[in-house]
Formats: sequence, C-alpha cells, structure tokens
Amino acid sequence: MRKSVGLVSILLSIALGSALGAQQLHGTVRDSASGQPIPAAVLMLLDGSGAILGRNITNERGEYLIALSSEMRRVRVVRIGFRPREVAIPALVEGRAELPIAMRALPAFLEPVRIVAGAQCPRRPDEVRTFALLEQARAGLLAIVVAREANPAALVRLMFERTMEGDGDRVVHQTVKIDSTPRAANSFNAAYTATDFIQRGFMADSAKQHIFYAADADVLLDPGFAAGYCFRIVDAGRDRPNQIGLGFSAADRRRGRIDIDGVLWVDTVARALRGVEHRFVGLDRQVEALRPGGYVSFREMANGVMMIDRWSLRLVGGTPDTVRRPAFMAGRHLEAPVAQVRLILHATENGGEVARATWPDGNSWHASLGTVRVHATMSDRRPAAGVAVHLVETQYRAVADSNGDIEIADLIPGPYTLSVIDPRLLSLDLEMETPIKFVAERDSTSRQSLVVNTAEEFAVARCVAHHRYTPGDSVFVVGRALTPDGKPEAGLVIALEQRLGQVTKPLSESVTTDADGLFQFCGRGLKPGMTVAIHAWRDGDSISAGSFALAENLTIVKLSVSP
Repeated sequence: MRKSVGLVSILLSIALGSALGAQQLHGTVRDSASGQPIPAAVLMLLDGSGAILGRNITNERGEYLIALSSEMRRVRVVRIGFRPREVAIPALVEGRAELPIAMRALPAFLEPVRIVAGAQCPRRPDEVRTFALLEQARAGLLAIVVAREANPAALVRLMFERTMEGDGDRVVHQTVKIDSTPRAANSFNAAYTATDFIQRGFMADSAKQHIFYAADADVLLDPGFAAGYCFRIVDAGRDRPNQIGLGFSAADRRRGRIDIDGVLWVDTVARALRGVEHRFVGLDRQVEALRPGGYVSFREMANGVMMIDRWSLRLVGGTPDTVRRPAFMAGRHLEAPVAQVRLILHATENGGEVARATWPDGNSWHASLGTVRVHATMSDRRPAAGVAVHLVETQYRAVADSNGDIEIADLIPGPYTLSVIDPRLLSLDLEMETPIKFVAERDSTSRQSLVVNTAEEFAVARCVAHHRYTPGDSVFVVGRALTPDGKPEAGLVIALEQRLGQVTKPLSESVTTDADGLFQFCGRGLKPGMTVAIHAWRDGDSISAGSFALAENLTIVKLSVSP
C-alpha cells in the first residue's frame, strides 16, 4: 500500500469572499505522551456559541488542513481512546495559522463521564462504565462519518445473496453482483434515520414482502438512537481478545414492531471500532430459531480513513413442500386424500463488502478475497486461447490467455460453478456449464483444469443424452423457445419440415422443450444448405412458425413465442 503524498482533502467548501479565501488552519495532532501522530482524529470548528461550522479529520501522519471563516473561534478534537481537547484558534499570519494539538490517551479507556441515560431505561450498576464506552464509541463512529465525507474513495463493492443449508451456516447457493462506484461517499448506508427506526422498527411490509433493515454508522451515532435504546457492557470472551462490547436493546418494546438487539465491539488496545452485530427481535419463535440478524464490520485504513468494509443481513426464506395424505377410514366414512402445503424454512443472507478502495491521493486498499486459476484446453489438448468463461449467477468473467490460463480474483467466499461463453449460443442467452464447481475461501487460490467443449460438442452431448445421436451425424440444430421478456418456455412440441417450393415433408420426430426452453435435432435427414420450416405447438395449438437454411455443422435457432 502506498503512503499518502499530501494532506487530507478539505471537508467543507465554505462560502468565503475572495479576501478570506486563503485563510487556513493547519497542524499535527499527536499523542501527548509518546509524541506519535494520531490518525483519524476529528476536528470540529466552533463559533462563539459552540455551534459546529465545519469538521475534518487527520490523515495517517496526524496532519490536517482546514479552511477558516471569520466566525470560527475554537477547535474541538475527538478521537476514540483519547480525552477530547478544545483549543482556541490562534491569530492568523498572512491568512494562515499553525496549531499543533496534543491529546492524552485514556489509560483505562473507560474514563467516567456525565451520565445521560434514556428516560425509559432501568438504572444499572455498570452504567458509569457503560456511558464512558458509549462516548468512546460515538467518537469512533464520528470518525467513520467524517472520513468518508472529507476523503471519499472510489470503491469496488461486491453484493451477494445467499441461500443456506437449513438453519446452518453452509452456503448452498449464491449470486454476486459487482458495483464499481467512481467516487462513493459510503460503502454501506442504512435506508432510514435512527428516529424512523425507533418509531417504525427494523422491518417494513411492501408488496406482500417483509423488508428488513440494518443500522449504519450514521444511525448508531444519531442522538435519537441513544435516546431510544438502553445500553450495557458485554464481555467479549476468548473469541475477541482486547475487545469490549457495548450492548444495546430497544427501550420501548412494542407488540408487532421488529427491533434489534445488538453489540458494538470496541478494541481497547488498538483504540478502534471493530464492528456491530445484532439479532432481530419480535419475530415468530419459529423464525427467530434460524437466528435472523446481521453484522457490520469496520476497518481502519493506512491513510487514517475508517470505513465499513463488510455488511450482511441473515434473514429467513421458505420453500413450499406439498405433502399428500392418503385416503383413510374414519369410522364408517372414507376420508378423501388431501394435499397439504407446508413451508420449509431456511436461512438466507444478503450483504456485501468492499473489494478495493482507491483515494485521490494515491492510497489504495485491497481486501483479502478468493481467487480461481483455470488451465483450459480444447478436446485435442490445444490451449483454449481466447475462450471466455463466466461464474454462473455472478458478474465474474475472464478470457483465457495464449496459454489457455484464466484467473478470476476478488471472489466473495462461497460456492461457484464455471461456464463457458460461446458467441454462437449468446443469442439464446445460453452458456455451457462445465463440471468445475469449487468453494472460494479468503486469501486462497483454487486451481482447476478445464476441457472446453465447442458448441458442436455441446450439441452432440445433448443428442446423446436424449438418445437421438447416431455415430456419423454431423448436422445439428440447437434452439431455445423464449417469451418476449426472455423467459424460457417449457413443454412446447417442436417439429422440422423440409420445404421444397410449396411442398413440405416431415424431417424427423418432434421434440419437446425442456425446463430451460431448449430443444435439439440431431442429424437424421438434415443436410447443409437445406431450407427447413419450424413449427411449435402448445397443448395442440400452433403458436409459431418460420423457416431457415441449415448451416454446415450447427444451426442456432431462437424461437420467440407468446407467453
């Protein structure tokens, strides 16, 4: 990672006149004991009444540079793990002033503070330590908010949706989307404010669906959150060394409202926030048994910027399962068979993480994610140079180099299936799925070997699977029936006829489209250059017709049908 070559960019563009446009305050914030610079210290510019007129944050060298206005009188500095400082702005010399600031580290981290408890929260014996931790946590959250405003990064974000095995944590299926934002202000943000969540809860109904929400740094920092939630100290245990938890739960639990009960974790040695985890409360017991909830992870970058690098919501999905009860005698009466539909619940997970971040000053960061490397050859063992591959239901794509080598990086952990993209099959919105299936892991590389099938070999394989292939067949038709909106149409009966002027004759047995709308004709009676007519029927009714000339080996047919 390259070090910053300049100062942190200015947060707020203040409307100054031309005479005041050059007024600046600069300096370095240091630890009063060690003299070491303090990154991610937030500076707030105050007027005579204490109102905040602007704010900024120090870079990795503890440096800051702030534009001044004539109304600014003092600077308040806060940083998690340090006692806040407030100092007067010195006199300017030729429009500039230097203000070095020393901050004293809190030896016990949880220094007593003035207690401002929620009116509905019970008094606790550990409330002094609790509210000391709350004040430190708020300083850390403020650094996240100000850092993203003062020094926004260009982010590559990976968004995923996962289906878990039952109520466990094993991922059985996932989709991944890649979102590249040229200049993002935030990696993840909540949909509403803290006040909205306190009034409405963390679930809403829309179009007969339940939509769940998570809290971000802004929500947790909002005074409304502190007013609506009760706090407690949570011991971390062995899994979180040097950490302490600030637990929170809704002060006013209402029937029918979904709230969150969670913990914000603080590293007392590194003086940094580590993350928030929560569970949803107020749901049906059967649903709560699948542990619905979520987490948000915080990371401090080398340039002093704090950001959310991972986030996730664990929710609950359902699959209908039909159970048929056979007929049985009830006394003298025969009870008819009954089909009952039950819902099989399983956990799902929606979330994302930052894969890469780049700042205007040249700093960059790359997450520890998975990689797959594939050596691809054709069936005759030649390198499959130029072959395009795709990880199914994701936006990960790559092309083989001249040696047939392929690399796909920045893989979110989870299961993947590799497919080959043949340009001739793209018109059917079809890829050739391969036997390669693997599970990506963080900071790990999966190595695979692939024999690439051509579209002709794909057609032969389908003909063999449907018992329609005869050795020596060399002319094939592969088609797909799709509705205008791109949905496959299953169960259509498809037939080919040879067209000789005004006369047509059947060429082979009819076929039926499969669940993906695919069909194929395999050699019998097919010759290159032959003009054929195609017909389709749904439940005995003719729904489509057309004609085309057969290609040398493989003809691709896209059949558009009405829904």
